[in-house]
This record gives sequence, structure tokens and C-alpha cells, in this order.
Amino acid sequence: MVVLADEHSASASEVLLGALQDWDRATIVGRRTFGKGLVQDQFDLSDGSALRLTIARYYTPIGRSIQRSYKNGETAYYDELNDRFKNGETQFADSIKHDKNKAFKTKNGKTVYDGGGITPDYFVALDTSGFGKTSAQVMDKGLIADYAYLYALQNKTALSAYKSSKDLAIILH
Repeated sequence: MVVLADEHSASASEVLLGALQDWDRATIVGRRTFGKGLVQDQFDLSDGSALRLTIARYYTPIGRSIQRSYKNGETAYYDELNDRFKNGETQFADSIKHDKNKAFKTKNGKTVYDGGGITPDYFVALDTSGFGKTSAQVMDKGLIADYAYLYALQNKTALSAYKSSKDLAIILH
């Protein structure tokens, strides 16, 4: 089995990728995944706000942590995806940095690493034709998803005329 992954593959998909890789059941193709290996629970507070508390961590079957480090703070954690683009990791496999002290071996002897997401078995560079720094920043900050969400909220009445996303897609083409 071949499974595609990139820097936007996160959380549950990383658990599956890690298990398939650890058990030598699949070849992972693409780029290093996001590195979201925390389980959080939300506790609603009386003032309408909420507290999100980490209650567990995801590990692969051979014990690798999926979670990227928070040691440099929250800003650095979220800037890390943009840093991958800047330092060449999305374009060149040899730019992926691994802590050699966190190496694991699968049953068939393949070396895999702990922390920072799942590194693919075969690297595929990001297609950068027409994808510059500004495009990367827009995507990494989630601006398109935010815009779509706000647009939907502000145009709820007009959008309710469409019974399905297929109906709306016909109008947009």
C-alpha cells in the first residue's frame, strides 16, 4: 500500500500513517506531516470561554511520539510550517532535520524517527511553480478557510437557497 502525506496531514491521519509505517504495512510518500500528536479536551467555563487541556499524547506502535516540540514557544510552533518552506525542507529531502538520538527501527529494519510528525519513506518536493512565499503564508495562516467561514456566516440567507454544495458548484462554474 502507498499512502500520500504532506505538512497538512495531522492528528488522526498521523496516527494511521505512523502505525502503517511502524508495521511495515505501507510506503509513505510525500513530505513530513504536521506533527500534531496531542489529545485535548475542552472544558466550557461559566463566562462562555473554554479551556482546552491536553489529556494524552499519541504514540506509534513502536513508541514514537508524533508531537512537534513546543520548547521554543507557541509562536515558533505555529511558524514551523512556514520555516519548512523557507529552509528548503518542502523542496529537498536532505533539508529534513532529525534528532539521531530519537531513531527507531521497524521490524524489517527501516529507520524511523520520533517527534515532529511522520517522515515519509519517499520524499516528493512541493510543486513551487506558481507557489511563492505569499501563497505559503496565506495557506499556513488558514486565511482562505477563515474567509470562507466568515463569508458563509455573513451570507447565510443567500447561501441557504442552495440545497447542496453541488448546486453551488454548478453556479460557480
